[in-house]
Amino acid sequence: MHQHQRRRLIEETLGGGTALVTVEELAEKLAASPATIRRDITALARAGRLRRVRGGAAPLPAARPRGLEAPAFEQARRVHHARKRAIAAHAARLCAPGESIIVNGGTTTYCMGEFIAGRELHVLTNSFALASYLASEGNCRVLLPGGEIQRAQSIVLSPYERDTMIDHFYARRMFTSALAIRPQGLIEGDPILIKAEQKLIDRAEELIVLADGSKFGPRGSLILCPLRRIGRVITDDSAPPEALAMLRDAGVPVEVVEVPPGNGGTPPD
Repeated sequence: MHQHQRRRLIEETLGGGTALVTVEELAEKLAASPATIRRDITALARAGRLRRVRGGAAPLPAARPRGLEAPAFEQARRVHHARKRAIAAHAARLCAPGESIIVNGGTTTYCMGEFIAGRELHVLTNSFALASYLASEGNCRVLLPGGEIQRAQSIVLSPYERDTMIDHFYARRMFTSALAIRPQGLIEGDPILIKAEQKLIDRAEELIVLADGSKFGPRGSLILCPLRRIGRVITDDSAPPEALAMLRDAGVPVEVVEVPPGNGGTPPD
């Protein structure tokens, strides 16, 4: 058997799910001497095709997929919880029974769940956490876009340009948060999130941003949309006055929610 064929068969053997193959096993399978198999393993290891181990060969460790450049849901939802819940309650009052809305994934938008569950809304959301909540509570009709669940952020994202569910959905309003709000617009930290969220924004008549006072800091570098696309911003009384002035100067209506003193920031488990 030619050297090229032997080495291809060694790779195929490891590629079939085999965790480890010995020199003796390969020598018998390929009708070659142990010395020849050792030379093949050494050459393949140097080429980065497999790992050379004592007595044989093993496949390379699987590469870990890159995670989203976004905060983990369970960690983020415990930060400024009282502010987020007050903002979400205010936003929920904008939803009329039977209305179609889009709710983007996020910890502030997730807080809307308890306030909209009984309103018989049609809710398209990429928040797996919110969809699960609404499916078990109240009587909203819940729709999810297609895609893969990002466990850390508890959202559903699709790599594909077209999504039948999104393409055929129209919403009076979309509720979203963002990594930050700056004069340039809404800011996110991951291009995959940008692409997915822009598809949702295109299906809504009005974009409503839910952002507690901490969201006006200089974070992130990717613009989700310019300020002119925002219909209104709902924030809390911790928002810096200069941030509110910046939004109003840009023509963005701002609604400031008062958070009762003494509310804890950590939600119950």
